[in-house]
Amino acid sequence: MIVWRSWKLLLATFLLTGLAVGGMILARGNGTKQHLVVAESRQMMSALIFVAQADGYFAEQGLSVEIMPVANGKLAMEALMDSRSDLALSSDVPAAGAMLAGKPIRILSTVQTSDRDIVIASPSGSGLTSPATLAGKRVGFSPDTNSQHFLDLLITQSGLTGMVTVVPIESDRIMQALADGQIDAASVWTTVRVGGAALFPKGLDILSMPGLYTGSWILSARRDVVETKRDALVRFERALLAAEWSILKDRERAIPIVAAGTGIDETLVRSHWESYGFTLRLDQALLLSLEGHLRRAGGNPGPEMLGYLQSDILREVDPTRVTVLD
Repeated sequence: MIVWRSWKLLLATFLLTGLAVGGMILARGNGTKQHLVVAESRQMMSALIFVAQADGYFAEQGLSVEIMPVANGKLAMEALMDSRSDLALSSDVPAAGAMLAGKPIRILSTVQTSDRDIVIASPSGSGLTSPATLAGKRVGFSPDTNSQHFLDLLITQSGLTGMVTVVPIESDRIMQALADGQIDAASVWTTVRVGGAALFPKGLDILSMPGLYTGSWILSARRDVVETKRDALVRFERALLAAEWSILKDRERAIPIVAAGTGIDETLVRSHWESYGFTLRLDQALLLSLEGHLRRAGGNPGPEMLGYLQSDILREVDPTRVTVLD
């Protein structure tokens, strides 16, 4: 009996040790260097990617990650769908657009959420104090992005339908158009606004509407990438999770990394930091947001939407991060 119990104890110890070692091997990848290209538009919302790259978490997972610079999330999604990248970072608006068009998009997770990133900006002294002050004004937006969605919501919920002239302008030109007087105000996200701040020596008036729209910064892949590089995607998400913990532990170390990744002054990054929630997840809130976008665009979302959510990859990394009802 003593021998039998000793043998069982030895076997249990062996199994536990094997599982622990196996987990460590899996956590650091299988030793094969895999290359992934990520289309990204130098946004603060991409902090997890910048930190994972700078702190070597991708390398620890056996990954070689190339960040492809693009102007905005819409162009990142185009790069993904055109097979110029393996992954794309965008808001929920371009992701919903790809779903509506039946593109082979697969959403892996969100990497950030915020209800303060998009604002209405106008030259200082313009009298921008409330949504009502936009009546009769020309307001620019970046088409097919969360800039447009935020402005649409603001106009509708403020009772300004038909009272505002909306002007589509690409994100890389919108602040110059505002400075030149082509528009009176602009719906812009933080990096665009901060990047164009030098055009306004007297500063900008800002109308922020917390709670109006909570945007998600989404990590997406194509179906064929999921099929052929699934292991690399799991390792990519593991690296992001490590970056998340690193940011939580020491944000002061992360801030200069994000400043370098975005080209935004470190002081400005620090002043905006609390507006963002850098968390890796896949939840019901995202699904509901995507459904809302699809309905507003004339779609009729149903159970097939779940096919666009690649929940198994994040679930393998940390099942507690997946709360979507699939």
